[in-house]
Amino acid sequence: MPASPTTYKLLPPKDEILVAIALQKKHVEDITSYMWYIIPVAERFGERVYSIAAMALKECGHEVTADELKLLALELQTPEGVEKYAVNRRIHIGTNLTSYKNV
Repeated sequence: MPASPTTYKLLPPKDEILVAIALQKKHVEDITSYMWYIIPVAERFGERVYSIAAMALKECGHEVTADELKLLALELQTPEGVEKYAVNRRIHIGTNLTSYKNV
């Protein structure tokens, strides 16, 4: 049975796919994307979480220390930090819940 246009969606143009790939690479390389998960765990279980997270991130190729994660966590919990990283957070949430076009 041949595929009908109602069954399968056509891929977007190559340029759009490359833009989406570049956005996702930038997102994965940015350490703040991980902080949205690390901060609540650290609040519940203590600052040792930052050491464990730093070790895990190093294994994935991110050169970061526990102290750097703590400083970033403190910054992200201030109004200035929230404003500074607001776009990153929208991209993070948007790329995980919707297509990159909706960010």
